[in-house]
Amino acid sequence: MEKNFRLVGLGALMALCLLVGICASPAASQQFQKTPIVLLASEVLPKQMLTGSNYKIKGAVINDGLANTYELDTLYGPVRVESTALLVKRIGELNALAKMEEIKKTDVYLKALQGAAMAPVNTAIGLVENPVGTVEGIGSGIGRFFGHLGSAVTGGGGPHKDNIADSLLGQASYKREYAHQFNVDPYTPFEPLQKALNDLAWTAAAGGLTVKAALAAIPGAAVAVVSYTGTAGSLKALVNEKTPTDLAKINQNSLYGLGVPEAIVQVFMQNPVFDPYEQTMLVGYLASMSGVSNARVYVTTAAGATEESVAVFLRVRAQLLALYNDREKSIVSFVDAAGIPMVQRKDGVVVGIFPLDHIAWTAAFAQKATTAASAIRQMQGITGKELWITGTVDPVARKALENDGWKVQDKYQDQILTKLGY
Repeated sequence: MEKNFRLVGLGALMALCLLVGICASPAASQQFQKTPIVLLASEVLPKQMLTGSNYKIKGAVINDGLANTYELDTLYGPVRVESTALLVKRIGELNALAKMEEIKKTDVYLKALQGAAMAPVNTAIGLVENPVGTVEGIGSGIGRFFGHLGSAVTGGGGPHKDNIADSLLGQASYKREYAHQFNVDPYTPFEPLQKALNDLAWTAAAGGLTVKAALAAIPGAAVAVVSYTGTAGSLKALVNEKTPTDLAKINQNSLYGLGVPEAIVQVFMQNPVFDPYEQTMLVGYLASMSGVSNARVYVTTAAGATEESVAVFLRVRAQLLALYNDREKSIVSFVDAAGIPMVQRKDGVVVGIFPLDHIAWTAAFAQKATTAASAIRQMQGITGKELWITGTVDPVARKALENDGWKVQDKYQDQILTKLGY
């Protein structure tokens, strides 16, 4: 990842963020910006990210005042991605997929495939006509989530589990190991990658294709394999080593240890938009914030996530908060600003850190801001407020925020990007 890379996230939650304390003045309201806003991919992303061996990001990027929506042409069909946070994950998956396709052309793989009595499987062009990453509408998932923040959450079922037969044959563990080596989510809803992982895992289990032999068979394989360190490394290793059932138990116990009420824990654990990887990473980052109370505020919001983009946004935001806390050692508690989770430092300053792409001063943003600002004013012992954004803030929005007493820091990714995974 490059330092100029905007790891920006889900506008969903974040819209709120900024909302936090903005009071729309008459002057500001006369300068409301209309959406959608059209940006250029070449100006918001590093050059090396714009194209890959199996994808190309289209030039026009649509911003809804909070999150960007990207359109990609890929060998597997068109893909639309909401937020830079999810884009980072999806491109990582596409790059890994390209390496996996190389493996499937090697003699090592073909020999193992023959040994497994399987016919070659083509996972290239035309595999998926409507990938999971393709959605209708711009910003629909984040928009719905934004509107429901502060409302009661409802639970769903958890579909992620290893098939018994696959587990007995060892396919599930091989799949997790391949995903771990290529630094991708083994439970991703991105179907092309799921098929490639399943192909490799089955060939490994039935044909004796070891992960080491597969990676050694293609030039540059080492580039795809990542070195894991710190909290992120420990959590990814956990996902690799444990089954979904084991992870669920670990995550549930961690949430109980954080003091999250059982009812909220159960709703969050059953929310199907958090696959075992995303769930483990989010819970792990919250648990790493030693001494920070009231984690239920964050988990309650996460329990209401409705889309993959929202889940990834929340996971990235938890990672940003954990990194901030690790550096500053100053967060004492999560606080609830009208449904928007923020944190309070020892000095009484309320801090909002969000993976937002580009904040524009829109009517919707100003309206939401008023509610959040009111909630902040009612909190006891508050001495100030700060907003940290990974993306950029429009000058009009920045002025309105600063006039209301906010200290605004954008492009936060420049300070912490080297510590972020994807």
